[in-house]
Amino acid sequence: MFKKSYLGLDLNVREMRAAALQRVRKSVQLKAARILPLADELFAFSAQEPNVLDPKRFVENLQELLAPMAGREEQLAVSLPDRVGRILLTEVDTVFKSQAEGTDILKWKLKNSLPGSPHDIQLDYQALDKNERGQTRILVSLVHRAVLAQYEELIAEAGFKPAIVDFHSMNLYNFYRPRLDLGQDFVLVSLEGNTLSLQFFHDRMPFFFRVLEVASEPARIFHEVDRSVVRHRNHPGFSRASVFLHCDWERCDEMLGALKSVFDREVTLLDPRIDRMGLKPVHLPGDGERSLVASIGVAERLT
Repeated sequence: MFKKSYLGLDLNVREMRAAALQRVRKSVQLKAARILPLADELFAFSAQEPNVLDPKRFVENLQELLAPMAGREEQLAVSLPDRVGRILLTEVDTVFKSQAEGTDILKWKLKNSLPGSPHDIQLDYQALDKNERGQTRILVSLVHRAVLAQYEELIAEAGFKPAIVDFHSMNLYNFYRPRLDLGQDFVLVSLEGNTLSLQFFHDRMPFFFRVLEVASEPARIFHEVDRSVVRHRNHPGFSRASVFLHCDWERCDEMLGALKSVFDREVTLLDPRIDRMGLKPVHLPGDGERSLVASIGVAERLT
C-alpha cells in the first residue's frame, strides 16, 4: 500500500538538503534524508534578481537529490536562504477589510524596506496580537517575484510542485517548537556558517527578528549579538527569556561563553536528535543531522 510522504527541501550555497517524512499513528517520523554537495557558482543569492546561475544543473541536482526518496510524491515544501527575501515585524492601526487590502497597505507602509517596486513583490502576512497601544502586530514575509518565479519554474521542471516556500530561520523554529519546552519568553540564536539569526519571542509570539552575514569569529559574533539586542534589554520578557543556540560550527562550545556574556545567563546548545525520528537509521557525514533541521521543519508544514 502506498503511504504518503512529505518532502522538504532546504537550499544552501554549499549543498541541497532534503527530508522525507511519514505519519505513523499520531507522530511524524523521518523516512529518508539526503544531503547533496554542490559545485561552486550554482547560486548567487540575492533579494532583487533570480538566484540560480546554472538552471540546467540546478534541475539535474534536484532530481539527483530527490529521486531516491520521493517515490510518487510531487508536492515539495521549500526553505530558501533568509537573504533572498525579508521577514519583518510591524504594527498597524487599521483593521484590514480583506487580505488584498492588507497586502496593499503593508507594501505602502514598508516601501522603504522592499527589495523592488511594490508591484514586483510577493508579500504574505500574519496578524499576531495587539500591543499596549492597541495596534495589531504583523509578521510580514516578502520576496521579489522574479526570485520566487525562477525557483518555482525550475522545481516544476524537475518534476515537483512547490506547495510551500518559506525562509530558513522560520523553519529552524518550526522544527524545535514542538520538540522542546522553549517557554513563554525565549531567544533562538542560530549560527550556520557565516549566517547569524536572532529571534526573540515574547508570550510565544515573535517580537524581534534579525538575520545577517558575519565573520565566523566568537568576538565578532559577540559584538553583533550585543548590538542587535541592546534596545530590547529593558523589555521584561527579554530579561527573563531562556536562550537557545542552534549551531553547525565545529567549535560551538566557544560560542556558548560569548553568548553567556551577552545575555548574562546560561545558554542551551540545541541537539536536534534527528536519530530519534527515523523509521530506520539515517547515516549522514559529519554534522549532517544539524544540517537537516530546516528541511524537516519545512516538510512538517505539509503534514
